[in-house]
Amino acid sequence: MSEPWSEASATPQLPSSPAGSTKSLLEQMQELLASVTADLAELQSAGARGAAPAAYPTGTDTSGAPAAPGTR
Repeated sequence: MSEPWSEASATPQLPSSPAGSTKSLLEQMQELLASVTADLAELQSAGARGAAPAAYPTGTDTSGAPAAPGTR
């Protein structure tokens, strides 16, 4: 009797890509980076406009914490 793992293919098979999906991993990562960069720029501009500082959620133990999250 042969072992179950000995019958498996030696090279793993990658799932076939859906029709029309021709973007490489690099292209997908570049798009993700561009999106994150745009989000970061939006957050930074909101801070520059004088948006209210972040606050801790109600009921959070803030003993020993700075006045606002993310500050020291």
